[in-house]
Amino acid sequence: MIAPFAMLGVSLTGAIVLTTIAPELAPAANIPWFLLLTAAVAGVRIWSWRAADRTRRARTAFWIGLGLTAGLIVLNPVFGLYAFLGYPDAARQFTGRVSILGLLAVAAVVAVAQSGGVRSPIFTPAVWGLFVLVNLVVAGSMAAFDRQRQRQAEAIETANTELRLALARNDELQQQLIEQARDAGVSEERSRLAREIHDTIAQDLVAIIAQLSVASEAVGEVRSASAAPAVRPAGTPVGATAGTPVGATAGPGEVSLDEVQRRLDQVDVLARSALAEARRSVRALSSPRLDSDDLPSALRRLLEAWEVATGATARLLVEGDVRASGNDGVALRIVQESLANVAKHAEAGTVEVRLGYATQTLTVDVRDDGIGFDVDAPRTGRGLAGMMERVGAVGGELDLSSTPQGAAAGTAVTARLPGRWA
Repeated sequence: MIAPFAMLGVSLTGAIVLTTIAPELAPAANIPWFLLLTAAVAGVRIWSWRAADRTRRARTAFWIGLGLTAGLIVLNPVFGLYAFLGYPDAARQFTGRVSILGLLAVAAVVAVAQSGGVRSPIFTPAVWGLFVLVNLVVAGSMAAFDRQRQRQAEAIETANTELRLALARNDELQQQLIEQARDAGVSEERSRLAREIHDTIAQDLVAIIAQLSVASEAVGEVRSASAAPAVRPAGTPVGATAGTPVGATAGPGEVSLDEVQRRLDQVDVLARSALAEARRSVRALSSPRLDSDDLPSALRRLLEAWEVATGATARLLVEGDVRASGNDGVALRIVQESLANVAKHAEAGTVEVRLGYATQTLTVDVRDDGIGFDVDAPRTGRGLAGMMERVGAVGGELDLSSTPQGAAAGTAVTARLPGRWA
């Protein structure tokens, strides 16, 4: 907004100088008039400031301003400097054929100044027409260049808009994938815990209910036998039923208190087993995370908690340079599941976990000195199958070996995971 007023000020200064050095082209008597017209042109500029381009007010201001500028050039040709601003004004306010008319009007006004003004000896129709033609060529070239620039700017803006939309869609899809992966992980972990609870705690609870039912029936029979009236022959000691010595055990078909106690002892054992399994499931839910720790640190905390819970000994050996592999979460879950199986089945005294960082792989090896098992025998649980699924999902390999007896008894679980080094 400052540039038009600066150009108007330069033109006014030049006009005053020209009246001094060439009064024949610009008489001094015209000074009051072009001062008045200069103020009018400035007023029109100010009036059009708040108007948006290509509105009625802006276009009216253009034509009024061009007419006042033509009057200034008639009084003093130096105002042709300011008249050049009519070219960008016309291109900004008009389109199509009207823009050509606007450029032609500006060229006609500018050509008067370029030919020296109406008092100049070279101001003839031929010279003026030549200047008009030159101005039209220049203005047309400028207009074409401006249109090309605008098209390029619009194309860039369109491309930027499409890029922003694409990035927004990508962010949305990425967020959806993250949420789906999180939901899948949660669902998988819930399924695993559900299988574990079904295979362990639920079965123990069923057995507890069965034993309690039998014990309850036995207690009922004892109470019924105690409450039944007894026919005591003469000479039978008080406290003994007919034909049954005092303190004798129950006969065939009868239930003794010893049998009830045995049933209750079994209930106690099963209840303690179910409680241990429940605590193990809780530990699985609150397992170490890799948000702030590296894999060895998380495994050390996991092994410490496992030692406290089982009373066995666990140690961790790390080989190679520790660095995030991209599959650390899978490695942690493999060790978790292996330790859960050891605590549940192996009766081991020692567990050794090895981490091996190689150029392209991360190796996880979990070994125990327990009783071992037949790896070819059918399995009802989902622990080993879940480990195989986890490792296979990331393109790794899982090896399982076990010796069920002898000095070398024990089990080894080895997972080789691709190292997506961060």
